[in-house]
Amino acid sequence: MIKRVTRNLSTLILVLLMSFALQFCASQKEDLKGTDIAETFQSGMDYLEKENYIKAEEVFTFIIYNDPAGAYADDAQFYLAETYYARDEFLVAISEYDRLIRRMKNSSFVENAFWRKTEAYCELSPDFRLERDMTDKALKYLYDFLEIYPESTHRSDAEVLILEMREKLARKLLESAKLYDTLREYESAVFYYDSVIEEYSDTRLYASARLGKAGDMVALERWSEARELMNSIAVSGRADLSPKEALTLRTLGEKVLEASPTTGN
Repeated sequence: MIKRVTRNLSTLILVLLMSFALQFCASQKEDLKGTDIAETFQSGMDYLEKENYIKAEEVFTFIIYNDPAGAYADDAQFYLAETYYARDEFLVAISEYDRLIRRMKNSSFVENAFWRKTEAYCELSPDFRLERDMTDKALKYLYDFLEIYPESTHRSDAEVLILEMREKLARKLLESAKLYDTLREYESAVFYYDSVIEEYSDTRLYASARLGKAGDMVALERWSEARELMNSIAVSGRADLSPKEALTLRTLGEKVLEASPTTGN
């Protein structure tokens, strides 16, 4: 009997608590509707402009959860993501941009959300000496962005970032080639130089890779290939060489000239 009374009392308390919670949520929504939602949103924007990202996050989150179908829901969602981006919390920012892209497909913020997500992946791209996974992701989203929004105002910025990411990948290969040069394993070095030459001819490292390969051709006494590469650099690529590389080109040229009279190659 006592157990039954205690159980009934517990049930009554739980019902009362749930009723109170529902009334509280309803009153919160009534309060939101009773105030000017535009003013609430503007307060978040003011916090964002003042770089008070924690308070801005609170305001935008409040709008999203209390007025999810309102006129400012997508605005709040986009700028919530921006608060994380501004704090260099790029993975969280990506998640919030994605939420807007998936759930608010008709929003005018979708293109900018996609672009900012792409920029976040570029920010996460590490130094060329580290794993390339995030750089590959950044490139994927850059190409996707240009395919979906070919006339975007961000097009030129996207093209700059694509070249930046590609140069990072090319640099990784180039440094591997130089390491093999240091070890005097010239055939292995040539493999990496060729990878840059074949895959990254649009980057500034293209000339460096051709010069590196020319040096290996000289070391291997493959004079005609060395001569062909150096002529190619002289015609198109000399401007992309550093002063040190330009000196190397000149030194290699002298070696090839010295070898030419005594060889038929």
